[in-house]
Amino acid sequence: MNFVQKSIELKPAIIVVATSVLLSVFVLIISDRFNSYLVLAGVLGVPTSILVIRWVVVSSFRVKGLLVQLRWWHYLWFLVFLSGLVFRIRDTNEAQSNPVDMWALFRITIMGFVGYVLLVRLAMKKTDWLPSMFKGSIGLLAAYTFIAIISTLWSVYPMWTLYKSTEYLIDVALIAAIVFSSRDIHDYKLLFDWNWLLIGFLAASAWIGILIWPEYALRRDVGVLGVQLAGVLPAMETNKVGELGAILGIVALNRFLFMKDKRFYFVIFLMAMATLILAQSRSPIVGFLLAVIFMLFASRRIGPFALMFMLLFFLINMTGITDAFWEYFLRGQNREQFSSLSGRTEGWALGWELFKLNPLLGFGAYAGGRFAVLTELGGQMKNSEWSSMLNTWLEILISVGLFGFFFVVGAFLRTWKNLLEPTLASKNGTLLHCLCVEAIGILALISVRSMFTTNIFWHPPLVFFLVLGYAEFLYRNFRWARYKKQLPARAFSAYR
Repeated sequence: MNFVQKSIELKPAIIVVATSVLLSVFVLIISDRFNSYLVLAGVLGVPTSILVIRWVVVSSFRVKGLLVQLRWWHYLWFLVFLSGLVFRIRDTNEAQSNPVDMWALFRITIMGFVGYVLLVRLAMKKTDWLPSMFKGSIGLLAAYTFIAIISTLWSVYPMWTLYKSTEYLIDVALIAAIVFSSRDIHDYKLLFDWNWLLIGFLAASAWIGILIWPEYALRRDVGVLGVQLAGVLPAMETNKVGELGAILGIVALNRFLFMKDKRFYFVIFLMAMATLILAQSRSPIVGFLLAVIFMLFASRRIGPFALMFMLLFFLINMTGITDAFWEYFLRGQNREQFSSLSGRTEGWALGWELFKLNPLLGFGAYAGGRFAVLTELGGQMKNSEWSSMLNTWLEILISVGLFGFFFVVGAFLRTWKNLLEPTLASKNGTLLHCLCVEAIGILALISVRSMFTTNIFWHPPLVFFLVLGYAEFLYRNFRWARYKKQLPARAFSAYR
């Protein structure tokens, strides 16, 4: 990695923002004017192919350099990532009638192996991760996990609660082991790179699906674009695909601003924006825009960027692009459908009524939302394929009540605190500062998405755990109250 320690230049950022805005407008205009997708593919295909080919060549060398640095926990991280891939979709009734099918057994086997390796390393005193598991943000999540396991006693579906809680416990143990084993900030940056590489491959699988299974990868007659990108193998909803695009866009933008090799990440940024736009998923778009604002503040360059965005906003209003954007954002829905958040508010209302029946203990971790609300009270709902209430905080309240809710909220708020303190205290352009900016952007996206998904406490929470672990790693190693006296010189090294 060729990162440099210097102030952020305005010109590269203007190029990224202006190009993405122009590309988005161009796609909207083309798709609105031409009904044939072949025309759109022909116009964008040649330049996109050239960029992708160059990116593949360059990235192959980067991936090779990354792989030789991997340590034992990176392989366990990959296995957890693999266990979270979905190769079949089933509704609540199918999950109850046949809880352990072939793909469920595949997932159980993988997580069982990860847990086995962690226990062996603990028993052989190679990695004493157990004390690390009961400190700070990780300790708060561990406390929630034990409450979730105990909730098996009163769960509406005890075996489901027990398995899902144990699965999450293994996830918590893994991040505790990684934080304990990472002795240097460069070690943790390697985990960032590894995770983004896996997410990049996952996003690429959605695009490959267009070539192999276009009838499943592209949902027709949706919004102004007419198509909506979804994952086929592995299966991913459009919201998930949009989230992947938003994550890669945040990472690419941050590294574009701090790296010498800007062309490489500029290509990734364009591909990420194309994924985000084609997915037509609203919450990832809002989360991405909020993340950019937070990153600009964290990188201490909000003044010039604010001026640039005001100029762009003025141009957009003068040219009438606002109407086109809102048409895209509504995604073909009427005001009633949009205000109900695509039917989510109906489920949330049912969930809230159920929460009030048992506000302290809930109805069993991971089972309350799916098997109480969506089954017993949700017969009138049209979304029986939902696996949760599609809201992190309501799902936790229904599952483990207020007793477990405060532990998750505490871990979430502590993560924000542990990121903001070093960001404000560290020197601009250092490895520590730049990873903080990147983590803040991702956490801002997660904060928005937590209102529409359960990725914080639903297996596998890798993106959230990556950020939480980094924040906890900084707190444990540098103790920000005495920051300037104890921070190792290596943490001030350039972002490389």
